Amino acid sequence: MPVLHEPEVSLDAVKLWALSLSSLELDVAIRVGNVNPLGVTLRELMFTVRCRAGNRDTQIAAGNTGRVKIPARGNFLLHVPVRSQNAALIGALATFVTHSDVQVTIEGKAVIDCLLFGWSVPFTKTMPVTMAQVANSLAGKKK
Repeated sequence: MPVLHEPEVSLDAVKLWALSLSSLELDVAIRVGNVNPLGVTLRELMFTVRCRAGNRDTQIAAGNTGRVKIPARGNFLLHVPVRSQNAALIGALATFVTHSDVQVTIEGKAVIDCLLFGWSVPFTKTMPVTMAQVANSLAGKKK
C-alpha cells in the first residue's frame, strides 16, 4: 500500500464580478492539488467570505463546491460563484468608501476521501478589494 499524503488546498484568486448597494458577486478560485498515486474525491469544500467593517469581521457570503474527483498526481481549479445580498454589505461599503479598499477573508475547509482515508484540510487567505477592481467591475471588465 502506498503512503498517502494530505492533498493541498489553496485559494488561487478572488475576482470581483459586480458590486452594488445590495449585492456583491465574487468568483472564488480554489486549487486542490493531489500528490498521491491514487485519485481522491473532494467530498465538499465549504467556505465563508468575511470582510472587515470597522473593528469587526462580518460574514457576507458562503459557498460550497460539492463533489469533485481529483486525478492522481494532478490538481483541479474550482471556480465558485458567490453572491451576497444582505445588510452586512452596508458596513463593508462604508469602510470601502472611507478607506478606498476593504479587506476580504476567505476561510474554509476541504473534506477529501481516498479509499479508507479521509482528510479535512483548512485554508484561509485575506486580500484587499480595491477601488480599481470596483471601477473595472462597474465598467464591465472582468478583472
